[in-house]
Amino acid sequence: MALNRKSVIQAMRFMLPLLLLLTVACATELDDTAGPDVQATVQAEVANQLAAAPTATAWPTHTPFPTATAYPTSTPYPTTTPVPTASPYPTATPYPTYTPYPTPTQAATATPQPTYTPYPTPTPGVVLTPLATTQQAVPTPTASAASTRPSVDSYAELDSGQRADQILRTHVLGSANCESVAELSMELSRQQDIAILKVYNLRVFISTSTKVECAGTARWSRGEDTPILVFVENDRDGGNFYGYRFTDRGYD
Repeated sequence: MALNRKSVIQAMRFMLPLLLLLTVACATELDDTAGPDVQATVQAEVANQLAAAPTATAWPTHTPFPTATAYPTSTPYPTTTPVPTASPYPTATPYPTYTPYPTPTQAATATPQPTYTPYPTPTPGVVLTPLATTQQAVPTPTASAASTRPSVDSYAELDSGQRADQILRTHVLGSANCESVAELSMELSRQQDIAILKVYNLRVFISTSTKVECAGTARWSRGEDTPILVFVENDRDGGNFYGYRFTDRGYD
């Protein structure tokens, strides 16, 4: 914008003397009788003005825009490999329903066996000597019947299987184990002269992890009923035993 204004001003500076010169020339033609030579004066003034005018500054050389560099040809993305179809997980098999252990039944308080009362020692009869010379015979005492019970107080056997171990592991069941203990004792008694046929009125006497003992009444193969204790126990060396014993110790 400033360059255009400067060009207009310079053009006007050249045009004004020319207009003035033309005006004077016209006036000279109208009046040839004028005194001084106005035309020569104007021409000289125009020449002076032209000489004093500054030299026009040349326009700067146009700098061309740089040649645009083309973008490189884009490399297409490689063809994608499709994701393999997912195999569904197999249906989970539910765990079996948990069966809780039975609530342990507290063993009943064992009723202590009555204290054995030994039979009274027989008192020998007094032989009376009659006054008469005839001597009276002394009665001979009748022998008591022999007991049908075994002569040993207790019997035990080492358990080579797992039956005694199973009873000790479930000792919390209390009196529920008495039948199993009695069966082991009856099996052991068959090896003796007198066998146990059945055990009645079973009740738990001791029920721990090392010993299960039950009290009852045994029916023997010779017909006698006696109190008995059947047991299963574990010794300190890890062996399991089962057997039976008698509650009284004063019989013949």
